[in-house]
Amino acid sequence: MIYVDSCLVIYAVERDDGVGSRAREALAGSDEPLATSPLVILEALVGPMREGDALPQAQMWDALDRFELLPVDDDDYLRAARLRARHRGLQTADALHLAVAQRAGCTAFWTNDARLAGASGGLAVDVIGGG
Repeated sequence: MIYVDSCLVIYAVERDDGVGSRAREALAGSDEPLATSPLVILEALVGPMREGDALPQAQMWDALDRFELLPVDDDDYLRAARLRARHRGLQTADALHLAVAQRAGCTAFWTNDARLAGASGGLAVDVIGGG
């Protein structure tokens, strides 16, 4: 199972450019099941909710429904704190995403944030070549 970072979901749904195309191709081309967490839902819905238009929100929900939803466990917060303590500059949301992916035994953490490679222990993969 592959954990998909918020940025890829957002790019796939909202961007109509090369970055959006690469995100859609990566997600469509996966041979493994794709997963997210409630944190991805939170982050991905902010933009569409700001617009106040029901269509972008419905499009995001449609995309999110295609992923397995991994719960965020209490222990994930402790793991995220340990990650942040060891990796200066790692943001809270990124640490929590990584903690969920690690606990769930994901084989990869797809993102476009190359800074997560070190903190992830090799789990993070930039699948779209930067954004």
